[in-house]
Amino acid sequence: MGVRFRELFLLLAVCALSLSEPVNKTAKSSTIPIFTQYDDYEGDEQEVLFNEDRPCPRDCICTVFQGYKIAKCNRLELGTQKFGDDITDLVIENADPGLPIKLTDHIFRKVGLHQIATVKIVNSTIDYVSPRAFYGLSELYAVNLVNNNLKDLHPETFATNKKLLLLTLSHNPLKFPESGSDEYFLNATTVQELEVSYCSMKNISANVFKNLSGLMYLNVAGNNLTDIEPGTFKKLLDLEELDLSDNNIKSLPDDIFSENNELATLNIQRNPIDTVYGLQISDLLTLNAGQTKIKFVGPSMFNGMTYIANLNLSGNKMQQIHNQAFHKLVELNYLDLSYNNLSFVSSELIKENIELDIFKISNNPLLRYLPVEGFNCSAEQFNIYLFDASNCGLEEIYDNSLKTFTALSVINLSGNNIKTISNKVFSVCPKLVEINLADNMLTTLDVKIFEKNNELGKLFLQGNPLKVLSAEVFIHTPLLTWLDMSNAELTALWKTNKNQPQTLLANLTFLNVSQNHIIEIKQTELDTLNHLRSLDISNNPLVCNREFENLMTWLSKRKVSPNANTALIANLATNPKEEEETYSWEFLTRKTCGASSVHPVEPLPAVSDEEIWERIDEDAQGNFDLKNTLDDGKLADDTKVNDNKLNDEIVDDLDKDDDDDDENDEDEDENEDDDDASEDYDDGEGDDVDLKLKLIEKPTMKKPVAKQEKEQVKIAIKLLENDSVYDDLEPEVYVQASVDEQQHGRYDYLWPILIAIFSSLLLLIVIAKVVMIVCSRRNKQIRYNSAIIAAMSQPGRTKKDCGLVYQQLSEDLTGPATPKLSRYQPLPSVTVNASNMSYESSPFHHSNIVPEAV
Repeated sequence: MGVRFRELFLLLAVCALSLSEPVNKTAKSSTIPIFTQYDDYEGDEQEVLFNEDRPCPRDCICTVFQGYKIAKCNRLELGTQKFGDDITDLVIENADPGLPIKLTDHIFRKVGLHQIATVKIVNSTIDYVSPRAFYGLSELYAVNLVNNNLKDLHPETFATNKKLLLLTLSHNPLKFPESGSDEYFLNATTVQELEVSYCSMKNISANVFKNLSGLMYLNVAGNNLTDIEPGTFKKLLDLEELDLSDNNIKSLPDDIFSENNELATLNIQRNPIDTVYGLQISDLLTLNAGQTKIKFVGPSMFNGMTYIANLNLSGNKMQQIHNQAFHKLVELNYLDLSYNNLSFVSSELIKENIELDIFKISNNPLLRYLPVEGFNCSAEQFNIYLFDASNCGLEEIYDNSLKTFTALSVINLSGNNIKTISNKVFSVCPKLVEINLADNMLTTLDVKIFEKNNELGKLFLQGNPLKVLSAEVFIHTPLLTWLDMSNAELTALWKTNKNQPQTLLANLTFLNVSQNHIIEIKQTELDTLNHLRSLDISNNPLVCNREFENLMTWLSKRKVSPNANTALIANLATNPKEEEETYSWEFLTRKTCGASSVHPVEPLPAVSDEEIWERIDEDAQGNFDLKNTLDDGKLADDTKVNDNKLNDEIVDDLDKDDDDDDENDEDEDENEDDDDASEDYDDGEGDDVDLKLKLIEKPTMKKPVAKQEKEQVKIAIKLLENDSVYDDLEPEVYVQASVDEQQHGRYDYLWPILIAIFSSLLLLIVIAKVVMIVCSRRNKQIRYNSAIIAAMSQPGRTKKDCGLVYQQLSEDLTGPATPKLSRYQPLPSVTVNASNMSYESSPFHHSNIVPEAV
């Protein structure tokens, strides 16, 4: 029976080996990824899987953004491209101008874009658009055809797209109906935002927008328009924003916006318009009339626009404004009168504008003074939080010029000719968080100038001829985080005194003192700057000394940035080679001190000899740290000397002690001991010396010590290892030169222990592995034996049927066979409901009601 069992086992083993190779091949082929099978396919068109179930056509890249499937292509060609119906956005940019795009009948449906929602074809060439090109696209809501050299567009092109909201056609030489014609431009009643800027529109007829009744935003800027007929916008009852900027419009009819009751924003900047008097726009909130030819603002210019909140009259070269010009604008929040030629501003100018938040009169070079008693206010105080009077030629700021601006947060007085500022100017503005006094003529600042500005966070003083600045200026600004004093004439950082608080500029994070005449900056001047993160001291004649080295060490330890960008820009005119180096404190050190002092060191604390001996006296028991004592005082000589010289010096020191003891009538026994010690030491010249130490000489000024105290001080230094003369002494201090060897000896047994531990772990792992292999083989053997016995027990089964036995066994082990998948069979599809698409989540969302982003 044993022989037959072995023969049966061997026969089964041979059969298993013969069938193992094809079974393994079958198993491997059944686990090939689906993507690999598709990658092997090469047909007329190369297919790239998109989202696992749709192919992306050639010349396109398909991506997914916020759940929407976008196809970005560089051309659109019928017959060679086929899109999946899950594509929601088509983007074609910078297509080859030699292959112009033709939008023929039903082209988007023919290429498979049935559910397309947005079409963007920009910076390309479109030489033809069929009236039925966009036919049948029921989900289309945004079309962007910017800069495609498009010349003709049929009026009914978008008539069937009932969900179309955004249409952008700017920068195309389009043809528009001529003046006086009954024709219309487009029939698209659902479009809410239309942009036809820079489209060579010479004139606008009364009927051009009559079939665009749903418009809420219309941009016709940059078309060189000269005249607009009065009834042009009467059909646009929902119009909220109109942009007429960058045209050649000289005047607007009084009743041109009489029917546009929803119009809230009107942009007419950069037009030769000299007045807006007579316009009736009852609900207008924003009027942008900058860079026009309005030279004078009368008291009734804005009578038909009394609810204006934002008014921009900048860049008009205005010379006069009536003191009651804005009195009827009671809702005014923003007023910009910058870049004009105003020489006088009345104190009554904004008296009734109590809701004003931002007031700008910058860049009026003829304006010398602000109102002496400030701007009058009908409510006593304004709500203005930003006042900009920069680059106005102001020579003085009076004490009461800002008395009605108590809510002021930001004030900009830079670029003027202010020489002095009283400490009362900013005291009426306790909420100031930013003050800009840059580029004036200030030579100094009153120490109490910011006494009431406890919330000040940023201060700009650059470009002033400041020579001396006291640290007391910043005592009342504990929240200051930004301080710029660059490009001045400072010779020192600031003057400090002993009574200044420890919290001075404690929150300062940025400090710029570049391009000054500072020779030295002490570390103590920056000790209170605990939050400093950036310091610019470039372009200063700094001197290399101990204070400079201490400063570099302090800045490096605090990880303060040298503000490299500003420093490099400032050095462009000096040495172009410095741009290539990374600006750092090491670089500044090399530039200031040269290569000799690259690593600054901190100074050692000054310790007198008397303090050293006091420490020795206090540690009479011999447990003081001799190394620290030597480091605190004068360092011992580190140069190597021979043994004889060292012995002689020590003997001389001991003899000197003996002489001192004789003069003070001390114990003769101690003198004899010292003499013997010196004689024995001389005899031991040939022995090895473990320690070479030069003792510090006592100061010439002898310290009076009582006899009883001196007897307690005994310092015995063991110099020779085997000197029997010193064995009888009771040393209080042992200075051992072999400390490092003893410490090293503690780790002599560490490596053998670690090696033994790792060897044991490795042996355990090997034993565990062998046990696992034996157990697995035993289990397999039992499983195979059980399967064989079960197979042989079936009627009619013999040894010849070993192949069937193996087949059944392999199925038991590997599980059910994997069915073959046809390489051409489509994968299960996932439908996308395009009707659930939201306007906000689309990549073509126009957040600022300007369709240029489409």
